[in-house]
Parts: sequence; structure tokens; C-alpha cells
Amino acid sequence: MSKDAATESDVFAEAAARKLALAAQFAERHVEDVIGLVDARGQGGWPEQGNQWTLSFTFHCWKILPGPMKTRPLSVSFTASRQEYDSLWERVQSYSVVRIRARVVEESVIGTPQAELVEFLGADGSDSEINQAAVDLQKPVVHQDHQFGQFTLDRRVNWYTAETEWNGERVSLNLTLDDSGTIEAALKVARTLWKNQKRWAKRIEDFAVQELLPLKNESWLDEGEVELSADDFKTRMTLESLTVEPDGSFDFWHNDGDLFCGHSIQISGNLSEGLTRADIPG
Repeated sequence: MSKDAATESDVFAEAAARKLALAAQFAERHVEDVIGLVDARGQGGWPEQGNQWTLSFTFHCWKILPGPMKTRPLSVSFTASRQEYDSLWERVQSYSVVRIRARVVEESVIGTPQAELVEFLGADGSDSEINQAAVDLQKPVVHQDHQFGQFTLDRRVNWYTAETEWNGERVSLNLTLDDSGTIEAALKVARTLWKNQKRWAKRIEDFAVQELLPLKNESWLDEGEVELSADDFKTRMTLESLTVEPDGSFDFWHNDGDLFCGHSIQISGNLSEGLTRADIPG
């Protein structure tokens, strides 16, 4: 077994062990009534073995009734058949206040509060404190910057976004928060990119051609379509957004101009190493 395969195997083994340990913690808890505010990300889910599906969501704040409100996020999960999963999916919405019955472990083996949902009781507007939290959570949070203009917090992905100009074109600039909850480190990275934007723009186009034009011409030509030149490829891809991380890394996201049937063109890199990866996700 290779070193990478062994490492991946260890990761899966550790995850399985944590899952079993958490199940043991849930088994020791009584089912309790919980009212909570679903955070901005809403619901997520994934398939399990045996035709089961797990749905998850997070309470931004919550109460085990009739106790005090808690602001440490509570992760809630529910594993069931696909039919039950789909039914619950429709009932869990961002910023909604709902009541559930669940087993709650505040000091979990995962390190954060966890809940195993037993019954979803539905919307509940009876708690004025959590209702006010729902109002507050939806208020816009903005950051005004002298270079890029107004950033607005997108709570769904936990970054600030602004409409600005890159190399003469309007784009979205997304700045990811650092561990302290600020965008100062990401702003510094963005300013460095903008100082040399013409050079970066050319490097990005050339890198996309180097990494993806052979893929286009070998595997993605439509019936009757002739091979593309480098200039053809560059003309069709259009930059739409940049996402910048506080550690100096970044992603340039392009509309593919139907080069790859609507897949995005993602060019990634960092300030220290330059451009490192080209991909067509989506």
C-alpha cells in the first residue's frame, strides 16, 4: 500500500471510530425538546450504506426547553430512508425557527455540540428570544473598503463579497474570513494581486491554455467542431469571480463559453508558488 493510500485509509478509519463513539454518546442521552434557529447554510445531505440518507443542518442558536438560549452552534443530523430524507429536506429552511425532539451531546467526541434528530415537529414561533435572533441574523453586515468598495457578508459560505473591476472587467471578489473572523489577511492578498493584475491576467490565461486546451481538443470537441487555437480558447473563457483566502491562496472562476459544456474553469494558486492547478468542476 502506498503512503498516500495508507494515509487515506487512516483518515477513514478515524472517521468511522468517531462516528461509533458519537453514537455511543447519543445512546446515553434522553430525548429532549429543542427549539432552534437554522443557520444561513440551510440543509445538506449525503447517501449512506443500505439505501439510507443522512440530512444535516445547524442551529445558529438554540434551547433545550425550558432552559436558556445557547449560542454555540448545534449540528443536527438525521439518517433515514430516501423518502423520509426528501420529506424533511423540504421542511428545513435557512433562518427558520423550528422545534425538534433530539438527543443532544454538548461535549461530543467531535469537539462541537451534536444532536441526533428523533422527530421534526415543525416551525415554532413561541420563543421571543430566538425569534429576535432570527431577525438579527438576517441583517446585512457590510465592510467598506477604499479600494474595492462595499463588501457584504454572505453567511452561507462565510465570506465577504464585493463587485469590483479586474483588468477592465466587472467581477465578484470574495474574501474568506480568517480564524479571528476578519478579512484583513485576505484583503492584503487581494491588494497584492491587484497591483500586478495585467501580469496575473496573462499568466492565468496562458496557464489555462497550457493545462486545458489539450483536454478540449482531445476529448471535448463537439461533432464537426475543429480544433481550437490558444487565442480561440482565451476568447471564449470569461472571468466571473475571484475567491481569496487569508493564507495567500486564490481561485479564479471563469465562464467556459461552452468550451466544456458549461463547466466552470477554475484556475488556482497562491502568492508564493504562483499558479498550481486548472480544473473544470461543476
